[in-house]
Amino acid sequence: MHLFRLLLALAFTLAGTFPGAAWARGWQGVTPGATTEGEVAAKFGPPSTQGKLSGRTALVYKGEQAIPGTRQAQFFARDDGVVVEVVVFPVNQLDKDTVEGTYGKPSQKAFTDDFRTVWIFKTSGITVYFGKEGTVDAISFKAPEAGKPAPAKATAPAKATESP
Repeated sequence: MHLFRLLLALAFTLAGTFPGAAWARGWQGVTPGATTEGEVAAKFGPPSTQGKLSGRTALVYKGEQAIPGTRQAQFFARDDGVVVEVVVFPVNQLDKDTVEGTYGKPSQKAFTDDFRTVWIFKTSGITVYFGKEGTVDAISFKAPEAGKPAPAKATAPAKATESP
């Protein structure tokens, strides 16, 4: 009983320490804000491409190194090696009903510059980008930024070609 009270007190303390904090939803065991690029390489092997993109290190798995179920997966890490975003380009044609059944209703809807639909799930840090056909083109998993409003217009992630 004493251990239960201690754990309960710890949970309330942490909840009070991070008011309104949201936790990132991970993908394939990779949690943005917690997993390192070394852990990604240990889990999935060497990436097909690695380099800098928008000031972040990018580990890209595509082609023969594509992670099962994806055409491509991109892991972006900050300078200290911690992954801050995972972008997945799924193989299967996922529709809006499937996305809603998996993640619930989006907290916000937006559009890219070329008018493609984007669903934003603020509390879990998930952003879903739909292609012109209405199926999922990419899903981004990143640590939610507390207090930062989601953009009214979103920029779709780019698939890596030869180098990020």
